Amino acid sequence: MTRALSAVSRPWGMRALLGAVLISSIGEAMVIVAVPWFVLETTGSAARTGVLLAVGAVASGLAGVLAGPLVDRWGFKRMAVTAYVFGGAAAACIPALHHLGRLDFATLIGLAAAASVLDVPGVAAVTGLVPGLAGAAGMPLERGNALLGGVHQTAQLAGVPLGGLATATLGTDAVLAMDALGCLLAALVISAGVPSSRATRPTLDDRVPETSDPPPVVCAYLDEIRVGLRLLWRERLLRALACSGAAFNALDSGLAGVLLVIYAHRELGSAAALGVMLTAFGVGVLAGTGIYAAIGHRLGRRWAYLASGAGVGLLVAGLAVASPSLPVAALLLGLLGMVAAPVGPVRTSAFQRGQRAETYGRVVSAVDTIGMAAVPLGAAATAVAVEALGVRPTLAVLAAAYLLVVTACWRSPALRAL
Repeated sequence: MTRALSAVSRPWGMRALLGAVLISSIGEAMVIVAVPWFVLETTGSAARTGVLLAVGAVASGLAGVLAGPLVDRWGFKRMAVTAYVFGGAAAACIPALHHLGRLDFATLIGLAAAASVLDVPGVAAVTGLVPGLAGAAGMPLERGNALLGGVHQTAQLAGVPLGGLATATLGTDAVLAMDALGCLLAALVISAGVPSSRATRPTLDDRVPETSDPPPVVCAYLDEIRVGLRLLWRERLLRALACSGAAFNALDSGLAGVLLVIYAHRELGSAAALGVMLTAFGVGVLAGTGIYAAIGHRLGRRWAYLASGAGVGLLVAGLAVASPSLPVAALLLGLLGMVAAPVGPVRTSAFQRGQRAETYGRVVSAVDTIGMAAVPLGAAATAVAVEALGVRPTLAVLAAAYLLVVTACWRSPALRAL
């Protein structure tokens, strides 16, 4: 009887994790609208808005490498809960200090950095929980990762318009408070609903060599960071995925952050067209994620990775040569989102299978940081290309770049291990 009850309850860990991610991701998406609006309301400065967003990105990127060992020291569940609590507390301080009249711009920058500082290790901890929870639920790993991505994408689609509506009707302070509440609720759901796994410690090969005098805490921590970076460099598959992922991130940021905005402005002449295209893309990603969740475990991971990248390149080329038309652009963006959806779950599954739990946090946090560093570089390069070449030629160049990255991945011996 006990075994039967245990077997019935096993899927709840995965469900709790997905529920926590949904709750927190909706709040995070709402803040995308609320935070810039809050800065504009309180300072009236567009430049300060940019500074605040840049500080958050830099803090998140730096912490990605530096905080990676915390995931391995504390374990996935504890790190995920800590990241949600820390981010929620920082978000709650913004409206609280604002009402008390104690929120100057320097304090706002500090709170924005604090809210972002555990984002990367928090994401690594959440993905680290998936293999055990998916196995306990009796589902393939690919499905677990795809469901996690699908929940996040659903939250993004719903959260941004909800954030705009809530900002307009309730004010930015209320939206920030809702984000804080969502983070704290997500932490509570994981604490109560996700079973604790056996604590892991670094294996003998990954520990700092013992001497007669134990190393200082700071030195030992830096040694753990070096172990993660050394593992990333030594493992050919991880290195290839990190490099190709950074390349795709750079191209994605140029497409979504620069080219689509300018395409909507110059070719379609409407800000609403940008919203339609981005919505079509989001719906496509959600549909593609659902399809991959259903059949992804039957597909070859290398084939899915290469086919997704090639499909994106061909669809971007289609956007470059098609006549400017919102229905056509929306259709192409929807298809693009659908074919691009498997890339994230494939990469995550590869890291989960190829990396031991005791070093997973360090390696994945480093990989995510590399990917984040490529985003502003890709956006800046694309902006320069648009000014020099124009929108359509830049789309063609971007399509060629996608296909070039896919070709390099196809020829890479390391990626055959996928």
